[in-house]
Amino acid sequence: MKSIIKSSLLLFAGVALFSACDKDLDNNPVLQTPETFVLNTPAYAAQTIDLKVAENLNFTWSQPEYGFPVAAEYGMQFSTTNKWTKSVDAVVDMDAERGNYASVGSPTGTCSTSVSASDLATAIEKMERYEENNVPSAQDLYARVYSLINGDTIYSNPVKVSVAPYYVELSDAPVETWYLIGGSFGDGSWGDSQVVPLLPMEGQEYDKKTGKGVISWTGYLSTTGFKLKKNPSNWDDGQVGQGASFGEFVYNNGGSSDIVVPTAGYYTITFDTKNTKLKIEAYTGAAPEVYASMALPGKHDGWNAAGGTPLAAQTTVVENHDWKATVTFDEKSTGADGEGCKFAANGAWDANWGSEAFPYGVAAKGGKNVRNGKGTYVVYFNDITGQYSFVKQ
Repeated sequence: MKSIIKSSLLLFAGVALFSACDKDLDNNPVLQTPETFVLNTPAYAAQTIDLKVAENLNFTWSQPEYGFPVAAEYGMQFSTTNKWTKSVDAVVDMDAERGNYASVGSPTGTCSTSVSASDLATAIEKMERYEENNVPSAQDLYARVYSLINGDTIYSNPVKVSVAPYYVELSDAPVETWYLIGGSFGDGSWGDSQVVPLLPMEGQEYDKKTGKGVISWTGYLSTTGFKLKKNPSNWDDGQVGQGASFGEFVYNNGGSSDIVVPTAGYYTITFDTKNTKLKIEAYTGAAPEVYASMALPGKHDGWNAAGGTPLAAQTTVVENHDWKATVTFDEKSTGADGEGCKFAANGAWDANWGSEAFPYGVAAKGGKNVRNGKGTYVVYFNDITGQYSFVKQ
């Protein structure tokens, strides 16, 4: 029986020899067109690698016989079946289909690489779809490497290794979040924590791989100016400002001006993150009610609207309609049985919102319970639109 390696240090020790990428140059070299090349069998292939304990798996290969050293791009791919017909990245609906191979790790220009054990575990889960309590103690895994040059790709021989996988919870990419920052948000100081997110919208579809789509926010804006920011702690990740006048928006330009609405009042900001288009329009609904407090009562706190799970107001400089909390749901407090949780204002049930959708949706007044899942989440809620989002931590 194969023994399970319990430390990634043994993997490093097991890789004793590296095949050189360099080849001697002949006079007047001519680029050859090989059909394959050699991926070396690692020493640890005789063992079973515990992916939960290991950090990385190392691989080396010989440069394809191109006739002379070339700057090729190399990358690792893995399959549980030694079939290579559909990448897991090409899967659109994880509930209805699956791929039989996965690319793991970053491309490299050298003839060796180190692949993250946790990334391999995720790739295997995408191929095999293990149930949480039904994961095999060992799984055959086939590795190969591709070489890409001048638009042409060739593949190495496959090499079989054995790994001990573990369950990985799979989910679609979270909806891409952008934040509002400036004089109408937080305490108006433009600090990293003084931001309010745009939330997913009802009836919108979001890219399952990137999370891009249309998000929005509705609330009160003063005329002190603001911007959109992708990363609360880093302006370089993406921002949206104003050009020559209101309505002319500038994307990913640190030199842009603050966005200033013509008059103070309620507005709806809609941002299409997939096509990078921003729209700001005056809010035409009924005058919103301003609530003194907001809570998230549910099965997790005994449905305590008065003092169970409070949400914090996100704006102190203008009327607040955005709320936030961090909450943990254990296995007994999920909404699978229909109980779940709701949003409730002013410590009572007179004004409450709900919707069965999870992890994001649009809650209606007096709506059904949110069917929350197990785990720790940052919760956002807008009491004008009913938009909410549970972001898993």
